[in-house]
Amino acid sequence: MAFFRRSTKINVVYKNGVKDRISPALLGTLIDTKQIDQFERSEGWAKVGVDPLRGAGGTPYEGAERRLN
Repeated sequence: MAFFRRSTKINVVYKNGVKDRISPALLGTLIDTKQIDQFERSEGWAKVGVDPLRGAGGTPYEGAERRLN
């Protein structure tokens, strides 16, 4: 018996207003190349350039390392 995993897609709205569903691997590229206006997260829609995005910079952490290797 084969097990097929349903691929997850992310809802996006391009700068021209076109809606689409894309693979998560493509999201970062579309954000970096400024091709999308917003995308849907579990908490709701995130607007690129307005809402905070993971890995978008900010103040570097200056505290002690707490992660275990």
